[in-house]
Amino acid sequence: MQTIYLILKTLLVGLTMLGVGNTDLAPMTGGGDFDASAPVSCGDQAMYLQISAADTGFDTFRPGEIHGGYHYGPSIILNRDGSMDLWSAANGPGDIVDVVTYSRLFDGGKTRTREVVALSATPETQDARWTCDPGVIKFGGYYYIGYTSTMDDRGVCNHVYVARSRNPDGPFEKWTGDGWGVSPVPLVEYTGNPEAFGAGEPSFVLLGDTLYIYYSWCTEKGATTRVATADAADENWPATLRYHGECIPLKNGGDSADVKYADAFGRFVAVFTEKRFSDDSYVAVWESFDGITFRRSGFVKSNTAKKLHNCGISGRADGHIGADDPVYLSYAYGNDWGNWPTRMHKVTLSLSTCPRLPDSSEENVNVPVERRGVRLIPEVTMIKGEKQVYHIQKSQHIWVMAMDSDGFTFPILLGATFDGYDKSVIRVVGNRIFAVGSGTTRVNVHWNGLSGQFVVHTDA
Repeated sequence: MQTIYLILKTLLVGLTMLGVGNTDLAPMTGGGDFDASAPVSCGDQAMYLQISAADTGFDTFRPGEIHGGYHYGPSIILNRDGSMDLWSAANGPGDIVDVVTYSRLFDGGKTRTREVVALSATPETQDARWTCDPGVIKFGGYYYIGYTSTMDDRGVCNHVYVARSRNPDGPFEKWTGDGWGVSPVPLVEYTGNPEAFGAGEPSFVLLGDTLYIYYSWCTEKGATTRVATADAADENWPATLRYHGECIPLKNGGDSADVKYADAFGRFVAVFTEKRFSDDSYVAVWESFDGITFRRSGFVKSNTAKKLHNCGISGRADGHIGADDPVYLSYAYGNDWGNWPTRMHKVTLSLSTCPRLPDSSEENVNVPVERRGVRLIPEVTMIKGEKQVYHIQKSQHIWVMAMDSDGFTFPILLGATFDGYDKSVIRVVGNRIFAVGSGTTRVNVHWNGLSGQFVVHTDA
């Protein structure tokens, strides 16, 4: 059956070039369009922020019935027209483990534009294995995606990286240590036990010209959250980072914290899951009045799915929740590893006179993991070379591969173009690359509004 689908998708993907099927890769109007949030007074520290979900929510992603798949760690920006920009970590095409996908949601998250891969690994660089756990903010005309990756060939010991783009779906240029370009270096480098998860799962809030950066620091003892600040008025703000240490201590089987600033309540709010992947899982709620020191304030369990993990909460482009904004909580769930739907709830924020501690008597919901059927005409989310790196002596045919929303990877037979390469090293005729001289060059490949990159080494 898989072979039949692969053949059909290879043939039918050509219809996309003829305008058959949904080819809208991105929204036609800009997002992140709220005015910058005004400074607010510190909230009442005698009161504690609570979040509640009124119903059992709905799925924004379901695994495919053949290849499965996952979305997790959602980062959500609310736009002025009520639409939302959504970035998630998702499964990549084999040699790239995780990618960051993007789509715009409408109708409170019920409909969306076609999803595309906005950020992926860059071959032969420090993040060549994966890009995952996105945290997105927009200021100064750029979308910034913080993400997790590794510079260890064994795939352990993660670090935090950051990339920027004028557009929510890319292309993104990555922080290189002294500017923005191709070869990334970590924004936050992990220095603990190299066998542990490391640093990652970033989140951002902008308050005035101060950018707050939150990230997981996961040792063999478990996951804490740390905070750093930077000067957002500086285009090269990663170079201005100041570290402030741990702001949320070891979590109870918990994971990444997504942080926003709730304007109406004058405080930062952090959400993360605890007892993740278990029947007793819930979303923990912590708060801070200075962005540096947090305290537990509440939890969300009623109406949420069992076995949840890696959550996010919506906010404006600068990481604020406006006083009258609709607010959405989203997370992955399910215990079948690598087959995780994403669920979303519209939630309510309020204050109480005392903190609410996680209560095992409060019930969550057993939501069966439902898979969606295969789409006959492919919705291509990403293209790439069959390999990330080629070694060519004379010439070689390059297969351009597509990955679609069903998790199939198949060749594109027509319409691919190549550019950006050093013509003193190679020349390209159709899909064949000829070595011209000895050297190394990066090659960009394009098809139907999507782009990828690979590296060619020659020994002519």
